[in-house]
Amino acid sequence: MKPNTVILLAAGLGARLRPLTHKVPKALIICAGWPLLAYDIAFARRAVAPGGRIVVVGGYHEDLVKEYLEVEAPDITMVVNPDYEKANILSVAAGVRAVDGDFLLMNVDHIYPLAFADRFTSTSGDVVCATDFDRKLGADDMKISLDAERRVRRISKKLEEFDCGYIGMTLVRPEGVAAWRECFESVLATRPENGVAEEVVQALADSGRPASICDLSGLGWLEVDTLGELETAEEQLMEDQDFLKRTW
Repeated sequence: MKPNTVILLAAGLGARLRPLTHKVPKALIICAGWPLLAYDIAFARRAVAPGGRIVVVGGYHEDLVKEYLEVEAPDITMVVNPDYEKANILSVAAGVRAVDGDFLLMNVDHIYPLAFADRFTSTSGDVVCATDFDRKLGADDMKISLDAERRVRRISKKLEEFDCGYIGMTLVRPEGVAAWRECFESVLATRPENGVAEEVVQALADSGRPASICDLSGLGWLEVDTLGELETAEEQLMEDQDFLKRTW
């Protein structure tokens, strides 16, 4: 059930973490003693199938990401999105065009309990989105509205009515690769300057092939997209020893 490839998106500017990201990419921002990329590599190793690949998409300060991987994880493949200042969909393109077959797509600014990997990769569905139902969602959170079969009907930050939140991971199984790639190419062709990965999930729903969800409520996870979130994540990782054990 585990994917043969995990793709980590780590190309962005990390603008909301400035001034920390003036000279260092978001992926290498230190949180409770470890760079964000280290947490996600640990998760990816738990999630990927035996003998599978991990691919990191770099962009902003990609030379520093490359240096880190060469020392800490030389088995990991790195690809580069030279247009990292543009749309997130271009980083997705750099990643998925470097792999064949099924994959797990995830962002580099999340810290997940390792238990997420087991529950997520054992959930059925051709395309599966990671979700939770236990957060109060704000304006910048990605929201999901479900259909009668609890599949993704709509996904957007702008939804006024929604059922749960998306938490940064999409699993595309072998049976879903063709449909996902078809929708991906459509989004890339129509919105190359401002498209985002979640629009592919919406395109799947619009085409009558909605993604399934995996409810990861109750385990807790951390997002590090702003200075305030970094401070909160550090406090929790340092003080909540149970959370540390579950994530590292």
